[in-house]
Amino acid sequence: MDADVEQPKRDSRAEWNLQQWLFFLEHQHHQEIQLGLERIRSVATKLKLEQVPCPVILVAGTNGKGSTVAALESLYTAAGYRIGVYTSPHLIAFNERIRYQGTPITDEDLCAAFTLIDTARGETRLTYFEMVTLAALWYFAHLSPDIMVLEVGMGGRLDATNIIDADVAIITTIDLDHQEYLGTTREAIGREKAGILRPGKTLIYADTHPPQSILEQAHQLEVKTYFNGDSYTTLDAKSHWDLFFAGQWYTQLPKPKINLQATAAAVIASIILEKKLPIQASVWPHFMQNVFIPGRLQLEEGEINVLYDVAHNAQSVALLAKTIVRLPVKGKIHAVFSGLKDKDIAALIEPMRNLIDHWYLAELQGKRAAPRELLLNYFHNAEIYPNSCYNTPLIAFEAAFNQAQPGDLIVVYGSFYTVGQIMAVKSHRRTYENPNG
Repeated sequence: MDADVEQPKRDSRAEWNLQQWLFFLEHQHHQEIQLGLERIRSVATKLKLEQVPCPVILVAGTNGKGSTVAALESLYTAAGYRIGVYTSPHLIAFNERIRYQGTPITDEDLCAAFTLIDTARGETRLTYFEMVTLAALWYFAHLSPDIMVLEVGMGGRLDATNIIDADVAIITTIDLDHQEYLGTTREAIGREKAGILRPGKTLIYADTHPPQSILEQAHQLEVKTYFNGDSYTTLDAKSHWDLFFAGQWYTQLPKPKINLQATAAAVIASIILEKKLPIQASVWPHFMQNVFIPGRLQLEEGEINVLYDVAHNAQSVALLAKTIVRLPVKGKIHAVFSGLKDKDIAALIEPMRNLIDHWYLAELQGKRAAPRELLLNYFHNAEIYPNSCYNTPLIAFEAAFNQAQPGDLIVVYGSFYTVGQIMAVKSHRRTYENPNG
């Protein structure tokens, strides 16, 4: 907990449930985000978690990390391999962050991991993300997966996941986000994300036009590089897509529900690792048809359609806006929005301002939540004047749903927390109303 707050004794923590642990983790460190590897590395060394006996893929980038991880998870699962996956943040349940064979970790295993790590850390104060990262590594160490996929939380060089040496590093995209921590230019941010590279290992850059800082770091470390548009090419047709890699065309591939950049990066990674974990190309259509990410451009159809998207930076919101333009919306478009105060909220509004007919703002809870006054100021500066700012995203959503007419579209976006709160309640209601399916 904060430095001036007395911490509960370790003996009592051993009996805690998951909610108690999560409350403790949120408050034990005075800084929610504190980059650096010294703290987590010292504890990981005590627990012998740094040496991983299976191939590791580490995924960094501004946008597209979740899609890339989902593609890898779906691909290796379809191929019959045991895969451990660590992602953040979660959408509905915290346990979603740590998965083995597609199944989230149990509350009991999480509590056991936290208890062990809490003892091992001694007087070292670990951040929330550091504790959870160690819990994931401990969990996978006991299950011995065939492959591990870890998603970088922020940046790369100083992110907790970077204590693990990755066989394959995937950098998805580079854009402006978390500038107070990572830098104010693409070059600076690229340099931070390139910190996950290791000498002689492999980099896949899933976007086009990588920053020079990434090229320089890869060259300096003699990393094997595979760049989209150079080392491999994708062709997007109406009903299928094609991939060219290593002198060979793979054609008539089924269109996935996630972006092609993420799908192609996953396929390239699997080809690179085929000597250790061979996968037949015949497996690809299966995973491409089944991969899905809740909360990413997820359209729920009905009399009133609802589009959920966790877009929380300029690049992802621009994609959301393009998606909306392509939808056959017959009526009005309503937007339920909330965001975090450390985000560029103006940049989250601008791509959408001419698309939205009615706005419903909401406050979030927590240290990073943008307060009501801040949200309203951003919207007023954009010459948008919502009627009010609701206390929670769920209340805002219900107001939007009550006002919407058949043929209208409700868009929910701005953060994982905004989307997750609404989807969690709606999922619970569906289960309660129809417990058998």
